[in-house]
Amino acid sequence: MFVRDRALPATGTAGSLPDQRELVAAFGSHEGDPSCDHPMLGWARRLAVLHRQRRGNPLATAGIDCRRAELVAAIDTWVATQLPRRSCTEHLRAGSLGTTVDRMAAAHAHASHLLHTAEKVSDVRVHAAWYRLASLADEWTDLIVGAVRKA
Repeated sequence: MFVRDRALPATGTAGSLPDQRELVAAFGSHEGDPSCDHPMLGWARRLAVLHRQRRGNPLATAGIDCRRAELVAAIDTWVATQLPRRSCTEHLRAGSLGTTVDRMAAAHAHASHLLHTAEKVSDVRVHAAWYRLASLADEWTDLIVGAVRKA
């Protein structure tokens, strides 16, 4: 569904980044799920949880957004320490990987919400939300393939 045929290093190794399938799976996973062993997958899962909480409790938005910013910074710090500096700075000028994961988590939370609340699964809004997530997943792949190739 979200996969482009490009080889990436195995998840969890130094200098490796999870692929889009792993990220999307992490967004729907639960605390302690063994598939979230990679630190970025745990942070991705927490970002998705925060986006779901934000939707359910708009009065807590400020605190939730602060926690999201902390997780984005944690992702960016991890990437900066795990990938050679040259590959990160040359390829990722458009934005941080943490921000991209946060946008994907928001898109996943929105698409899941629509899927579970729409009157019809065939609703054009449901399709558009999942298409948005797929587009962001492709963007993730483009970012990490470029970063890994330059490493």
